[in-house]
Amino acid sequence: MATMTEMTAPLTAAPFGSLKPGAAMRAMLALARGRGLAPGPRSWVRRRVRHLLPDDELDVEVEGLAFRVSPRDNKDGFDLAAKGRLPEADERAFVLAQLRPGELFVDIGANLGVYAISTAPRAPDGAHVVAFEPHPVSRGRLAYNIAANGVAERVSIEPFAVGAEPSTATLWANASGNQGRASLHAFQGDRSLGYEVDVVRLADRLAAYDAPVGVLKIDIEGYEDRALVPYFAATPAERWPRAIVVETTHASFWQEDLLKALAACGYVTAGENAENAMLILSGAAAAPSFEPR
Repeated sequence: MATMTEMTAPLTAAPFGSLKPGAAMRAMLALARGRGLAPGPRSWVRRRVRHLLPDDELDVEVEGLAFRVSPRDNKDGFDLAAKGRLPEADERAFVLAQLRPGELFVDIGANLGVYAISTAPRAPDGAHVVAFEPHPVSRGRLAYNIAANGVAERVSIEPFAVGAEPSTATLWANASGNQGRASLHAFQGDRSLGYEVDVVRLADRLAAYDAPVGVLKIDIEGYEDRALVPYFAATPAERWPRAIVVETTHASFWQEDLLKALAACGYVTAGENAENAMLILSGAAAAPSFEPR
């Protein structure tokens, strides 16, 4: 089992803006954008440019928000630096459309903070973000990015993985080097590098917050069912979130069909795409400002 030092480099603590990409990095990122290329060749170019990038951390401003990223070791970081836009626009609009004053937005698998940081400054009065992120480097960048955007009072970081029972477990590093795809599920080729993390039950941790959960987003690489099915079993129906964004990319690894389980709880589909499903509890109408593309 690898140690933390063997797995990762330390997070750079320099002030935001001091790590802006230099000329060579800007040229590589411009190449990775692949403007003018068809989707297939553009994806081919991006994959190869990403693996040629140095391990350096970069400061990028995207849609008015500040992010410290490492494009080589985190796909979200690469996308922010290379594409210059926040991913999953429909899903983030859905979160904001459904969140109400005084509620929690629970972000399970917060990674670098794309959802947490884009939601916090635009959320209604009294709303609060609870961000779960067990990966130490991703969590370090998450904390840095929260501070850099001045939203520390509106975001709480939970340094835990979420599962069915309190325990310790191995968080497996992704074989491709994408820290954002670290998972309690070991994908093929991922068993050579991992480390121990604390696993908590979602219902137990959220009990510490004196506020209702309005919206929940979960993206934990094929472990979504182990986290959410026990939560709904342990939580009274009147405290269920009004809306949920759930990643479905790795649904084949679920032990239980999570979408079917949520449908049995009364959730209906408000929008979906190749990566995520957006669900609303029956009787809670979608906000008129949300129109999935």
